[in-house]
Amino acid sequence: MVSILRKTVDRFPWESLTVRRAASALAVLAATAGVLAVPVLARPVTQAHAVAPHVVSIGVQPRPVTRGVLGVSTQPVTHRFDLVGATWQRGSLPSGATSVEVRVHVDNRWSGWRALSPMDGGADGGTVDAKRAKSVTGGEVVAEPVFVGSADDLQARVVGRGSVPANLHVLLVDGGRSSADANPRPVRIWGGEVANAAVDQPTIYSRADWGADESLRKSACPSGPSYSPTIKMGFLHHTDGGNGYSRSQVPGIIRSIYAYHVRANGWCDVGYNYLIDRFGRIWEGRAGGVTKAVLGAHTGGFNYDSFGVSLIGAYNKTQPSTEMLAAAEQLFAWRLGSYYIDPTANTTLVADSFSGSRYRTGTTVKFKTISGHRDADQTTCPGSYAYADLPDIRTATRQLMGAGLVAPGATTSTAQMANGTVTVTAGALTTETWTLTVTDATGVTLRTLTGAATRATDIATTWDLTDDAGAPVPPGAYTLTLSAVDADGATAVPWSAPFTVSPPVTLSVPAQTTLHAPVTATGRGIPGHTVDVTTSGPTGQQTVGSFPVSGNGRWSGASVPVTADQDIQWTATDPAVPSYAKSKATLVGPRITAPDADPAFVRAGQPLTVSGTALPAAGSTVQLVTAPAAGGTSTTAAPVQVGPDGTWSTAFTPTGPTSYSVIDGRSLGTASRLVYPVESPSASAPSAGYAARGVTVRGNAGGAPVRVTLSARQPGGPWTSVRSTKSRRGGRYAITLPLANAPGQQTRWRVVTGYGPAVSGSVAIEPVFPPTVTGPRRASWHARRPLSGTAVPGDVVTVWTAPAGTAPTSNRWVQRGTVTAAADDTWSFALRFTRDTGWRATSASGTSAIGTTVVVPKISAPAHVVARSLAVISGRAIPGETLTLYRQRSGSTTWAALASVTVAPDGSWSVRRHLRRSASFRAVSHGQTSRAVSVTVD
Repeated sequence: MVSILRKTVDRFPWESLTVRRAASALAVLAATAGVLAVPVLARPVTQAHAVAPHVVSIGVQPRPVTRGVLGVSTQPVTHRFDLVGATWQRGSLPSGATSVEVRVHVDNRWSGWRALSPMDGGADGGTVDAKRAKSVTGGEVVAEPVFVGSADDLQARVVGRGSVPANLHVLLVDGGRSSADANPRPVRIWGGEVANAAVDQPTIYSRADWGADESLRKSACPSGPSYSPTIKMGFLHHTDGGNGYSRSQVPGIIRSIYAYHVRANGWCDVGYNYLIDRFGRIWEGRAGGVTKAVLGAHTGGFNYDSFGVSLIGAYNKTQPSTEMLAAAEQLFAWRLGSYYIDPTANTTLVADSFSGSRYRTGTTVKFKTISGHRDADQTTCPGSYAYADLPDIRTATRQLMGAGLVAPGATTSTAQMANGTVTVTAGALTTETWTLTVTDATGVTLRTLTGAATRATDIATTWDLTDDAGAPVPPGAYTLTLSAVDADGATAVPWSAPFTVSPPVTLSVPAQTTLHAPVTATGRGIPGHTVDVTTSGPTGQQTVGSFPVSGNGRWSGASVPVTADQDIQWTATDPAVPSYAKSKATLVGPRITAPDADPAFVRAGQPLTVSGTALPAAGSTVQLVTAPAAGGTSTTAAPVQVGPDGTWSTAFTPTGPTSYSVIDGRSLGTASRLVYPVESPSASAPSAGYAARGVTVRGNAGGAPVRVTLSARQPGGPWTSVRSTKSRRGGRYAITLPLANAPGQQTRWRVVTGYGPAVSGSVAIEPVFPPTVTGPRRASWHARRPLSGTAVPGDVVTVWTAPAGTAPTSNRWVQRGTVTAAADDTWSFALRFTRDTGWRATSASGTSAIGTTVVVPKISAPAHVVARSLAVISGRAIPGETLTLYRQRSGSTTWAALASVTVAPDGSWSVRRHLRRSASFRAVSHGQTSRAVSVTVD
């Protein structure tokens, strides 16, 4: 027999193991609004503490086939363990032909052989669990772990046909021991008895009670738990393994499962949300809050919007205990009741990606709200007996829940006062009397509606937005609360939702306007009604008008504008809803009427006069507020009296770009404006330019973005405007000045801004010239070489090519590209030469002479060779041409043809010869001769 390879790893240093497996995750999120259940966590009498499990990895080696045994492990295990699992390379275990089997030594005897099957739980694709599992497990399969009790030895074998699966390892997990394991009884239960499971949470032993080492999950997934949007159903599972465990063994079992799920499966935490032992105790599984919808990894493809409850043990051949089933019913009653779910009804989930799912990704699947794992995935979980118990579990869960609301909801979350309703609907778990209460923001009950419902008759009640006296409630925030009680006095989990009552009429007017400005009121109301609008002020109250509300709920007083001769107090009412009125004010603030441009400009050193209007009243004043436009401290000038007619005027001298505004005595103000003090302009242009071309006049318009006008006088002509443009923010500008086609004469120009004297100058007109061009006389095939020349600066130079010898008037000339001549008259353009080529350049000023570049063969050879050894003479030339290689022996003056070859399509050629004497070589192709190369024969 072949011995095993064993590696012991303490406190989960699994990075050294080859245990890998991709899996799935279940999300659990916070309970919805209205859940009144109080968390109930068991607190052990003995001080609980975190316990670190230990893990052993055993490699199973091949052996000669004996009665179908393909591989075996025989090395004894020298320490105890609780749980057995395995990993192997995906695809290396033939389904149905080969199996991995283990047996353990417990209480001085060996168990029977048991086959390990692949893990059937998993994480939904894209979750944190799935991503980590993929990185941890790689291409390996992880077996479903089996609890074996307190074992002290193991034998593993591979049986069947084929070979031992690649990279097969058996994993032994020791969940550790704690003195708190034997007596994790809670000291008290918060939230009352479990008689009304829809309200009271059953006793749940916490992760601390079973000694969870929280550093394990935190290091695996530092981001913490993930959550689902809601809960729609629960799945029943079993953990598999032995059923004869003791009370004190349960915490160790959970710790072992925790370690295996995180380290072997690669998940973030325990896959299940809750676990139940055979004694009827409920244990917290995945971290994140027992009252929340934590996303786990229990039912691959369907973890979102569900939770997983796992029975500790195997229930394919054994019936779950009465205590275990009762605890499951209590747990389902509490969790489903918290989310207003009927345990005997159906729900739908959308399948996420998971390799072991029964359904394709994206399929909408109908489930019972309490279903077994096998309903979703390819598995026998939760075992035949537990699965057969599901109908009774559903019925018992509904009975435990007693009174209960199913899927309560409201038709809307807002309605208009005196013009709307909201209907609240819900199913009922049993015969119940229900009450809908409406409370305001202070908690005062304004309306109460009652009725009765049965499983066959749903709750459907409508609130018409009135109080118990029949009066419409005012606009504001309210709370709808639906509660129910059955004949035995059991109460359902109340459902609550916020509700907003919007005003029956709204009013929209400007908060501030200017003196004598027309002001219009608009708003919303009840379609078909009318809105009455009035104003009031120092002169009394006035009726503006009565305006109809259109079908889209809008009204407008645009046909009756109100002139703002005073502050206006507006009131809008709906005569059909006399209990409500909407009021708003429009105040008359200051206005700047001059300067009328923004920004404004003044000549540097000159004052800017600012005038406008404001509300006239005894002692009414305005003040000018200025500040540097680039930022800085603002300055408020002395008050200026507002005249009886509402006018005012003031002035200030800006020393730089300045923002300015006006405020009145009530701190009502105008928007900020800008003013620039403008210096005299500057301008410059080249002293000379080319005929019929242009030069650029550049300058500064005095440090401000003012309009600049360029005028020109061509030889023999009058002054004409060339262009008027606004300078940039700092005053910079650039304008092109065209020159006449009059070589030897001058074009005069001048720049005017209106802020200082004009700036002028002249440009001498020089004659233009055609472009010139030079280039290489010779070039290697496919070489890239430049053409260069001169041209009138700014001219676009076009480069043309044709086969060498082409006439200037031929249509074979091809445009190869363009380039602009630089300010120093020069230009350059690169060409790639693949044949003998003629080239020339053209521009608006004329055409250059024609130049020619011929392609010469390129040759290379070794400098030294041994006598009679092979020498390769090679090079490049025009493809398809015949190339002749000439040789001149050492001491001779005569060149003799050595060989002729056709140049390959890629331009390459070569000649191979065994040389006896030193010689020189050169190549000739299409009349062009390469340089000579010498080869010395040693």
